[in-house]
Amino acid sequence: MTSRWVVGACARILCLLLLAVAVPLAGAARAEPKGGAPKSASAATCQNGKTDNQNGGDEDDGGDDDDEGVRFAVGDGCGKVTAGVSYTYQGTKQTAGVPRIVNRNGTVTQNTMSQSVTASSGLEYTRQTSLGEFKSTIAGEWSKSTDDGTTNGSAYFTGWSVGLGGLTVGYTGSLMSFWEGNFLTSASSPARSATTVVYEQALDNASKLAVGVESNLPTSPNADTNIWEFDFSNPIYSLRWRRETEALTTHLSGIVRRADFSNSPILPLLPNTATERTGWAASFGLKVPTKFIADGDEVSFQATYAVDASSYLGTTNDLVVYQSIVRSIGPTEGWSAVASYHHEWSDAFESNVFASFVSVKADLLLAKPESETFRTAVNLYWKPVQHLKFGVELGYVDIAITPNGVGGYFNGNSGRAYIGTFSVSAEL
Repeated sequence: MTSRWVVGACARILCLLLLAVAVPLAGAARAEPKGGAPKSASAATCQNGKTDNQNGGDEDDGGDDDDEGVRFAVGDGCGKVTAGVSYTYQGTKQTAGVPRIVNRNGTVTQNTMSQSVTASSGLEYTRQTSLGEFKSTIAGEWSKSTDDGTTNGSAYFTGWSVGLGGLTVGYTGSLMSFWEGNFLTSASSPARSATTVVYEQALDNASKLAVGVESNLPTSPNADTNIWEFDFSNPIYSLRWRRETEALTTHLSGIVRRADFSNSPILPLLPNTATERTGWAASFGLKVPTKFIADGDEVSFQATYAVDASSYLGTTNDLVVYQSIVRSIGPTEGWSAVASYHHEWSDAFESNVFASFVSVKADLLLAKPESETFRTAVNLYWKPVQHLKFGVELGYVDIAITPNGVGGYFNGNSGRAYIGTFSVSAEL
């Protein structure tokens, strides 16, 4: 990296951090009582580092973490600001065809080495009302990676939400999302983000049922996706049941969609196979604390099966991506499974290990490609002081793609790779 690149990166990081801190603090200053008057109950709650959460603390709801961010009172509500900066180095050794490294903006570099700098920030506001808890969130990120196709990096919003009681609207994770792993390299899991409208209702002290509708956005981490647009012309209907106790968390979810494969762009050279089918997916997950090993240890697992909804399998490309090349004459089917184990060695050291498998079969015109991907990784984090973390990780990926027909687009993409990663990060 050139010195000019580093200076530019540091300047953008500083700007993001200043915005993340200055905006909420200004709001807090306006809300501060004059003359040393007693503070409200919400102010005392914020100072204690906790906020009331009637919706519980589900993983995809962004449950509060006492050690995360800075809290402050804003009128009768509670605000929280989070910010972080990280540097990551990745090196790979692979056979031909395997995508080397996926950058933060979704591009793939063909280099065997990559460096990246990332700065992120987020704002959250919660307040109790007569209709339940009001909660709003917004988060953004700037990143610059080796060979990411940009000169000065990419800055973009990563998500937002507004919720009241059990109703939440925003660009958030799908109800299919469950498994979350603390890894430096990407793991395969059905964690699709989309514009959603979700209502959740508690069934008892441990169980909740959620129903929602998701916009049919492409499954891609690319920053050019318009996360502010509500396009439900081709909606995805979702359902989730979750039961959480101290001994076990159980997750069941499913989606139904209209799989619309438009007219072939290569007519009249090939027959028109335009069609509409019903796509669906179902998922099952478990999270089991293993306190008999260590207090913070847990095992997490999720398995998913999908028909004409392969984006929920953890793949970055849905079947629609292939439609500009070859036509679909039958459904695409697949399944995925991922399992991980988290272990805390001490207050300063923790480790994670995971393994995942994704299998997809497509019935296309002139080809019936099959893809199988196996990933695994193990890492070690060291936290010498609060909010500062060093991490090292060793990962392995094995991708096998069989064209089963006309090649070209599908050829040369199989292979194996070992990926070594080093990272240092600091957070509020």
